[in-house]
Amino acid sequence: METMRIVRLGVIIFLCQELSCGFADESSCLPGFESELLVFKVHRDHLHRGKRLGRITFNTCDGRTRTLFQSVDKRFDVNMDGVLSLKRPVTLHEGHKVFSVHAWDSSGKKHTAFVRVERAHNHEEHHMDTEVNTTPQMESLSDFPVLTFPKSSSGLKRRKRGWVIPPFNEPENSKGPFPKKLAQIKSDYAKETRMVYSITGEGVDLDPKGLFTIEKLTGNLFVTQKLDREKKASYRLIVHAVAAEVDIKETPMEVIVHVIDQNDNNPVFTQNPFSGHVPEAAKKDFEFMKVTATDADEPDNDNSDVRYSIISQDPPSPKLKMFDINTVTGGIRVIETGLDREKYSRYTLVIRAADMAGEGRSTTGTAVITVTDSNNKAPQFEYSSGRKGGCIIPPFNEPENSKGPFPKKLVQIKSDYAKETRMVYSITGEGADLEPKGLFTIEKFSGNLFVTQKLDREKKASYRLVVHAVAAEVNIRETPMEVIVSVIDQNDNNPVFTQNPFSGHVPEAAKKDFEFMKVTATDADEPDNDNSDVRYSIISQDPPLPKLKMFDINTVTGGIRVIETGLDREKYSRYTLVIRAADMAGEGRSTTGTAVITVTDSNNKAPQFEYSSGRKGGCIIPPFNEPENSKGPFPKKLVQINSDFAKETRMVYSITGEGADLEPKGLFTIEKLTANLFVTQKLDREKKASYRLIVHAVAADDARLKEAPMEVIVNVIDQNDNSPVFTQNPFSGHVPEAAKKDFEFMKVTATDADEPDNDNSDVRYSIISQDPPLPKLKMFDINTVTGGIRVIETGLDREKYSRYTLVIRAADMAGEGRSTTGTAVITVTDSNNKAPQFEYSSSSSGLKRRKRGWIIPPFNEPENSKGPFPKKLAQIKSDFAKETRMVYSITGEGVDLEPKGLFTIEKLTGNLFVTQSLDREKKDSYILIAHSVAAEVDIKEVPMEVIVHVIDQNDNNPVFTQNPFSGHVPEAAPKDYEFMKVTATDADEPDNDNSDVRYSIISQDPPSPKPKMFDINTVTGGIRVIETGLDREKYSRYTLVIRAADMAGEGRSTTGTAVITVTDSNDNAPQFEYTTYTASVPENKVGAVVAKMSVTDDDEPGSAAWSTKYRIVDGDKNGFFNVSTGPSQLEGIITTAKPLDFEKTKQYILSVIVENDEPFVGSLPTSTATVTVNVEDVNEPPVFIPNEKVIFKPEDLPVDSELVTYTATDPDTGKSQKITYKIANDPAGWLNVNQETGVIKVRSPMDRESNFVKDDKYRAIILAIDNDEFPATGTATLIITLEDVNDNAPSINEGSIKTCNRDPVPVLLSITDKDAYPNSAPFSVETQGDTSKNWTAVMNGTATGIELRLSTPLEPGQYNVTLRVYDQQRLYQDHFVQASVCDCTGQDIHCSDVVKNALVPLSGVLGILAAILVLLLLLVLLLMFLRWKRGSKEEPLIPEDDLRDNIYYYDEEGGGEDDRDYDLSVLHRGLDNKPNVFRNDEAPTFLPAPQYRPRPANPEEIGTFIDDNLNAADNDPTAPPYDSLLVFDYEGGGSEASSLSSLHSSSSGADQDYDFLNDWGPRFKKLADMYGGED
Repeated sequence: METMRIVRLGVIIFLCQELSCGFADESSCLPGFESELLVFKVHRDHLHRGKRLGRITFNTCDGRTRTLFQSVDKRFDVNMDGVLSLKRPVTLHEGHKVFSVHAWDSSGKKHTAFVRVERAHNHEEHHMDTEVNTTPQMESLSDFPVLTFPKSSSGLKRRKRGWVIPPFNEPENSKGPFPKKLAQIKSDYAKETRMVYSITGEGVDLDPKGLFTIEKLTGNLFVTQKLDREKKASYRLIVHAVAAEVDIKETPMEVIVHVIDQNDNNPVFTQNPFSGHVPEAAKKDFEFMKVTATDADEPDNDNSDVRYSIISQDPPSPKLKMFDINTVTGGIRVIETGLDREKYSRYTLVIRAADMAGEGRSTTGTAVITVTDSNNKAPQFEYSSGRKGGCIIPPFNEPENSKGPFPKKLVQIKSDYAKETRMVYSITGEGADLEPKGLFTIEKFSGNLFVTQKLDREKKASYRLVVHAVAAEVNIRETPMEVIVSVIDQNDNNPVFTQNPFSGHVPEAAKKDFEFMKVTATDADEPDNDNSDVRYSIISQDPPLPKLKMFDINTVTGGIRVIETGLDREKYSRYTLVIRAADMAGEGRSTTGTAVITVTDSNNKAPQFEYSSGRKGGCIIPPFNEPENSKGPFPKKLVQINSDFAKETRMVYSITGEGADLEPKGLFTIEKLTANLFVTQKLDREKKASYRLIVHAVAADDARLKEAPMEVIVNVIDQNDNSPVFTQNPFSGHVPEAAKKDFEFMKVTATDADEPDNDNSDVRYSIISQDPPLPKLKMFDINTVTGGIRVIETGLDREKYSRYTLVIRAADMAGEGRSTTGTAVITVTDSNNKAPQFEYSSSSSGLKRRKRGWIIPPFNEPENSKGPFPKKLAQIKSDFAKETRMVYSITGEGVDLEPKGLFTIEKLTGNLFVTQSLDREKKDSYILIAHSVAAEVDIKEVPMEVIVHVIDQNDNNPVFTQNPFSGHVPEAAPKDYEFMKVTATDADEPDNDNSDVRYSIISQDPPSPKPKMFDINTVTGGIRVIETGLDREKYSRYTLVIRAADMAGEGRSTTGTAVITVTDSNDNAPQFEYTTYTASVPENKVGAVVAKMSVTDDDEPGSAAWSTKYRIVDGDKNGFFNVSTGPSQLEGIITTAKPLDFEKTKQYILSVIVENDEPFVGSLPTSTATVTVNVEDVNEPPVFIPNEKVIFKPEDLPVDSELVTYTATDPDTGKSQKITYKIANDPAGWLNVNQETGVIKVRSPMDRESNFVKDDKYRAIILAIDNDEFPATGTATLIITLEDVNDNAPSINEGSIKTCNRDPVPVLLSITDKDAYPNSAPFSVETQGDTSKNWTAVMNGTATGIELRLSTPLEPGQYNVTLRVYDQQRLYQDHFVQASVCDCTGQDIHCSDVVKNALVPLSGVLGILAAILVLLLLLVLLLMFLRWKRGSKEEPLIPEDDLRDNIYYYDEEGGGEDDRDYDLSVLHRGLDNKPNVFRNDEAPTFLPAPQYRPRPANPEEIGTFIDDNLNAADNDPTAPPYDSLLVFDYEGGGSEASSLSSLHSSSSGADQDYDFLNDWGPRFKKLADMYGGED
């Protein structure tokens, strides 16, 4: 049953295939052979003449049954019926024979197939017809080879039939070593038996023989020597595989080896020398000969791209370069006039031809040029006896501007027939019957040719005439003959400078021969002729300093260069040269022009900073350089910084930034008064290449006068202070022992820390030694620049010398500088230079089993295949299938991974199918895994990867990236102006013909003024203008239909639209409506409108060609006016930019031009308007000079002392006005000013220590008022710098101290003095009265503080210490310090129990008061105890209804009964978080407190003490009493406790019930006892 099912399935498949083939044939037919390889099998090796082998079928698709065939092998014959037979006996020496057969279809196209005749194996012979094979046994497109699982990563490309190895690419001139392995060929049978491999074909047994060989047991294919592409570009090999011990033979397989071109051939001239002829009167650019060279390298490749150049010319006269060569074509042309056969009849040029577009291999050749005679002698015509007839005429020349007389005879034209009969002559052509008509005429009988008027070469350089000659009496007519009249140039045009003046810039430090600018002039006379040979010279130089000739000019090129040193921008910043340009090599007609040279600044002076009269002040500094590793001495001066203000006041300088106060700190310093900038130590560029410093300058006497900080950059110049360092050491490399000369195999590298791209880091390499020095002393060489190491001698032998050690030197300065050495260890590797030896395996199977199989390459399946499906791709077969039944399966993409179901495999046959057409645009390849498992035994193949590539078909049209495209082109656009681009994409495979999109224009609408106004770049899609005549007013829009087609324009296509808008060009200049304007403007007013000027413009409104802009071109040198465009864009508004001054200039006449925002197209006249501005006089306020005046005066200057006279001037010089003075602002009321004279005096005493004085400066505002009808007021500032006088004695800051009475330590008292130095510190101190007995006072080390020490032990108590403090000028003040002497030792001060017996006179009073206080306190305590005793009762420690969790915590609001300190500050904590609430219950901290006098030690002074302190307290803003504002923080909402405020309680007007306090727990027990009981 199983067998029948398989048979039925086979029949169904066969019928489906036949039906599908039929349908395919009906749908489409392609002429061709049934297969590319036709196989005919025979049963013997010796075939006799006349034997028929079978029939070859060729489908012509037109119904013909007979076809013309041709066999390449002449021993075989194919008749028109396709029958293949033998014309001569053939022996199949290799068991087969392969040849090709050609056939032609109905269109004449040739088709080729390969025919393989092979001997059948023994097991096939009984199936064969021993008489005639009428039907070829051949493998068609539907037959597939059996593929096996590969065991290596390399593979063969699978074609329609058999295993076909892809071509190998081998570069020509390979350095080996040889033999060089190309690939390994392997048969599937190699796993089962030992296979023997061999090759035949080109390069093996066919010429050139011996190039390729194969190892017969391994299948390794070798090339034995370097190949030469120029000898043969590819080789076709046939690989054979035969079992060594059994009758197994692989089908022979073709292998193609392509030789890749290398640039190994120099160009070769096609002849040498080349010969050419040139007329001596040849014009410039006349090409008269061509040289050619060929290159044997691959055509259409850079290696064969030859370019030409001229190396030398002999003789080099009359000019060095008389000829030029076209680099591409080799055409030689004349580029200079002056050829003269009589002087130089022959020139020899050495020509260079180089490939790689002129950059590669080259060769030289010679071109010999013979100068031929031109008609520069009077023409004489001779009889030609060798002609039957015809005109004889030379060419001739006529000079322009001839003075006649006219008509002037040029030449006589004469026919040979004139000797036999009378001839009639006439002329036609240019200058005769064509424009310009009437210039030439001919006498009809004599043939004399005349010119009727003078000619002008600049109008027309030559005339082409046609001469006719006809016999007057017989029927004879000459063939019309061309005559050329060349107009000889005369020097009738002056040179013209291309611009005038020329402008240039030259650095003042420029060296001699430094060329910095060029002037050029043109001459309308004949180019490359003496008449247009312009030469230049300098006529004059202004100024003629420091030398008369500072510059020179190249007479030929016009280049201007420096020829003297001494340019100095500070002295002569501009030079004007008068330049002469003369033709006739400087001897002819001439013209003059001007070159204006501006000398630019160079850093050629030590930087000194000067005052800039136009500035308020400021630093001027250049950058500068400091070499690294300077040897000093240090500190080393770099530069001096100078402020402009240094001329007026003393400046103090400082620096910040990198190397100053930023890391690395301390490298730079500056002298604060001289501003000398120093470097303190040598710099290192490798650590930091530049430093950015900030220089500050501040006036020493006025801190407000300061420069804006200025940046200074110090660049560190590199020195060669670093040796090269190898990137590793040692280096390791490997070289094959068979390596040829110049084989580079490794590289060493070194780096240098010095500045890159500099000689200091330019490292070069060399080999110092080689170990061992065998077999030759120098086996290797090194590339000095790259460090590449190569073999330079043969003879490496791993068996003798397996390792070499090279000592390598790397040196900077291009090998001449600092150096280091390193090591390169070279290991010589084995090459296959010994015959292979095979080993036997001890297993019973004999030889070791090797990997097996022709390696499977990826399959290629075209997308969009029409099937039928499922379509067989290949048959996968395991080696084990010969021994047992195998079951096949596949997994992967397209099977069990998305997109699933595309591939399937027959599990028993291994046939791999694709189930539907593939789409490359969805997925371009699939990776499948094939599995093979034995059905009945435990055998499993290793899974094998199979890749299916989807081959692209042209199934996608191009798609425009947008449609329509929009572009804009100016109507004045020139030809070839590209203004837009269209683009299209193609979804087919990139970089393939299927996606190679090209563009073309199908139509243009409108087709006016010409049908093709635009062109498109077929590759880029760029659209450009190719015709002039665009006119926006006529045709404002064009629509182009664009075609985009793939296959380089020959394939699938699509169309799109490009809409082109023609934009306006500025071809109409704007015009002023009025050309003159008059206006009046008051002086001193900025921004005043002077005039509004309206214009008109005919261009498109709103465009850049319509909108206007304005310029003042004359009358406003100092920039007093500004002109802008009004809102309408067609109006120019002139306003004042600076204050006008009637007293200086009463009238301005301005010239204003109007232009468009877009430049004019062509040359258009510019409209100009003249504006007359009259300045109106206004009353100006008086002016103080200076506006801010600084004076220096002592602060104790007496009242009515004169300070200064500060006056103003009236700028209204045309008026007689009186000025009066007033003080506008005098904060302290210290000043008075005389209204008439402006003298300022002291009104009340001045005080430097006043709050109105800031930084010793007192400011007052002074007014100056004129007496005009409408008075004007000028304002100035008077700054009085008050000089300090000693009017403030020093004071001690501390009023009280504490100290121990045993081993006391000094107490430091600080001193304050409002005066300044020298009226303040250093201070001195003296003790006064009884203080001297018990206390010592000395100054501290800085003399700014007092160290007070108890010198005699005293009883604890309060003591008054009297100290007298002196300033430096001995002004003093007595101070009283209250000292608390405590009963303690040293620094451990404890004063908790102070005894009040220090004040001896008050001790009794204080003692009584203390006793009363103690009694009162005991009484209060006794009352509280009795009250508590009466109301106490027993309660648990913590009651069960403890309500503590419901009680809020309040900050402590006052002292309890046990409090003895009564610190009221605890009541005001709420104010700390309420800065908006002003606390007035304590002394204000923002007002100064007066100095209270300490209590005197002498009781007799107590009265004075009380009066003084009472007076101080009455005027003390910080003295109590204060209103006490108590602030309680918010206590939370929902509290069960009522308010505790006493105000609230008292306002109720009724008794309160406090019994509930007993329920609040133990914390409120005392409160409940106080308020809850009965009275």
